[in-house]
Amino acid sequence: MKKILISALAIFLLPTAATASTSYTYDKYGNQTGSFKTNNGTTTTYDKYGNKTGSYKNNDGRVTSYDEYGNQTGSMKLNSDGSGTFMDKYGNKTGSFKTSGSRIYTYDEYGNQTGSLKKDSDGTYIQMDKYGNNIGRFKL
Repeated sequence: MKKILISALAIFLLPTAATASTSYTYDKYGNQTGSFKTNNGTTTTYDKYGNKTGSYKNNDGRVTSYDEYGNQTGSMKLNSDGSGTFMDKYGNKTGSFKTSGSRIYTYDEYGNQTGSLKKDSDGTYIQMDKYGNNIGRFKL
């Protein structure tokens, strides 16, 4: 789910990030689990120790993901209606997402809901599992 969370963030946050910025991710207990830095259309992800874990590049509605060594691991395509498709490095569909208001819903390749992400009024993003349980948060 962490990969989906960061991927969804890359789609929705990269286009609005004009300058370099760093944000931190936390588990449901408030413990830091990692961070991500956005700069010039690329988001780089780090573990809680500051080690690079991967990156995402936005290119005209398609976000491509890479591992810590720069190898492509997958991609996402954003549709004009706010929905999108996740694909593996070979282009096979591995999941999808759709937006509804301030919430992003994620699905597996068979259409089963796997989780969601919502933005609260104070700007905090809450990550939830498929049952609606809080499993993490972050604030930009």
